[in-house]
Amino acid sequence: MQTNYQIAQAIAANNQDEQSAIAGYYDLLDIITDPKDQDIIKEIISDEKNHSHLLTNLVLKYDSNIIEAED
Repeated sequence: MQTNYQIAQAIAANNQDEQSAIAGYYDLLDIITDPKDQDIIKEIISDEKNHSHLLTNLVLKYDSNIIEAED
């Protein structure tokens, strides 16, 4: 059985993947010129940012050594 810290580390690694995906989608926005296609990519970026936010909250939940800032 994994410790909460190990679970938090695994979630954090997945969150890094989300961040990499977001960066890749921003790169696509630089080369895609069709406004409708850009809107699709922007929606995907929004979804990925939401995933990242949710994963961050899970990291905070599972790693008791991290105290969530209130600012």
